Amino acid sequence: MKIYENPHVFNAVKTASIIILFASFALYYLSVPLWDNDFWWHIATGKYIISNGSLPAHDPFSFTAILAENKNPFPEWENFILKQYWLSQIILFSIFKNLGVIGIIIFRSLMLIMTLILVFWILKRWSVRFPVSFIFIFIVFTASIRNTGERPVLFTVLFTALTFFLLEDFSRNKKKHILFLVPLMLLWSNIHGGYIIGLIVIAIFMIGEGIDIFMKRTVYTRKEIYLLYTALSLSIMASCINPTGWQAISITFNIPFKYKDIHENIQEYFSPYYLYKNKIYPIDYEYIFLVLFFPVVLLLRNKKIRSSHLMMLITFFIMSISARRLIIYYAIIGSLIMARETDLLITSLISRNLSEVRYKKWTNILAVTCLASAVLYFSWNMHRTGFKVLKGISAPVGATDFIENNKLSGNMFNDYAYGGYLTWRLYPGQKTFIDTRGLNINVRDEYGWIMNAEEIDTSEDNGVTTRRQLWELLLKHYKINFVLLTVVNPFYQIQPLILKLAENDHWVSVYCDNQNVIFVRNDIVNKQIIDRYRLPVEEVYNTIIYQSARNALRNKANPLSLISLGDIFYKIKRLEEARKAYAYALSRMPESLVIQQKIKQVEAEIQQGKRSE
Repeated sequence: MKIYENPHVFNAVKTASIIILFASFALYYLSVPLWDNDFWWHIATGKYIISNGSLPAHDPFSFTAILAENKNPFPEWENFILKQYWLSQIILFSIFKNLGVIGIIIFRSLMLIMTLILVFWILKRWSVRFPVSFIFIFIVFTASIRNTGERPVLFTVLFTALTFFLLEDFSRNKKKHILFLVPLMLLWSNIHGGYIIGLIVIAIFMIGEGIDIFMKRTVYTRKEIYLLYTALSLSIMASCINPTGWQAISITFNIPFKYKDIHENIQEYFSPYYLYKNKIYPIDYEYIFLVLFFPVVLLLRNKKIRSSHLMMLITFFIMSISARRLIIYYAIIGSLIMARETDLLITSLISRNLSEVRYKKWTNILAVTCLASAVLYFSWNMHRTGFKVLKGISAPVGATDFIENNKLSGNMFNDYAYGGYLTWRLYPGQKTFIDTRGLNINVRDEYGWIMNAEEIDTSEDNGVTTRRQLWELLLKHYKINFVLLTVVNPFYQIQPLILKLAENDHWVSVYCDNQNVIFVRNDIVNKQIIDRYRLPVEEVYNTIIYQSARNALRNKANPLSLISLGDIFYKIKRLEEARKAYAYALSRMPESLVIQQKIKQVEAEIQQGKRSE
């Protein structure tokens, strides 16, 4: 017997490939620092719940929330965000309190690894060929690395796969294990609002199986039908036993209408195609593969796909198109179904065109290829290090230390992304202006006006129209004493407010690191801080230059960082450098009329300067 025909060798190769591949996945997950902005307000809420013995009825962390003028127009949304995650917040806080950053990173890694193991187990139970399983497991992993945030959504990722597993197990074995869905949905609905994903999977399965039963494409006894629909109905009812009842369902279906403004400008709610088109994010190639492979599966297997599987593919495909944050669920459900259909398609092709000997030969060759791929990927990941907090991007550690050490007092205006971390570090002594919960859309609108340094026209009694600084009026209105900002926003654009504050005599920069800056109001209250820490405005500009250049190197497709670099060079009259930055930006987005106009303006000023010499 030739070595490639030996089943023992083949099984050993498969086992080694899977062990090495999953070890690589684990190493990767463990190496990712704690980075998610939302993590901090989740554990702050968990601490609040344990300390007070109750769920928060109103936002305890923001000083703007208690003002009567800021009455929330969507109190049900605020109630949902404050209460829906309570159990996961307690879990995350307890892990962090007892095990710190290492505990959270291990927990996150375990949740994601268990998801991958569950996906692999489902494929194995379906007897999907090893090379096919290997490919689609890697696709799910690649999609998951963009969902490594340390927040309750980790439960939804795992529970989505688990719900699918329980439903498929019943379809295959007709056992009472389906009843485990009832406590699962009860748990899920008290952990994360994403339990609506589970309800969607259950509802589709109920409808799809009903269609196949009616069309006699699947066989159930009357007792099995009764057990199935009783278990699924109880699961749906159990999901309503949570602090907000049916609110998650109501909110989910009203997001495109009533709540659409709440998700405006939140990147994870943007369509992935918008983000790709504008080169804000690099292309997720595993997602593109699943998108392009979807119609191929429909074309070749359309009449043979189970109704529930077809409906799930279509539903999660549409969901993934609508928001980038939903790609992971399409990756899980889509990979499972398309892997199975691919395997069935291969079976039909092999039976017609390939002898058993040649089939074994090519199967074993592919298995060895999988092993080699797993070894290479393991080698690449084994040098990665983790177990740390990603400072700056989600946790402004140095800036917060400065606030604490110098006892900055009074109301704070803070960057939206930093609100959660500041709450964790400074509450209850210091409350924030806003955080990534975005509970009150009125406050969020005012935050946007301030950050964009908006101006307004006002009419005087004599009929004269005066241009006034809205941002400055709002900072005075809220009695803001100090401001903490990151120098560029998540879209790699300069924060307009920073430039206004840097040029304004009423504000002084007293802290600056490679990403963040703190301004204090220039008055007698802050005299001691100003005398000790006053920074030249050039340091703020240099920080913008550094961060924009860094972002341009990190994301070599996005032109916005280079536009920001050109803008700051233009502002400080380094015109040749501005022209170069704009030219590089244009090379990334040649069709941009905005960049072309900026280049023309800079070149005109350069020529004018030469003539004046």
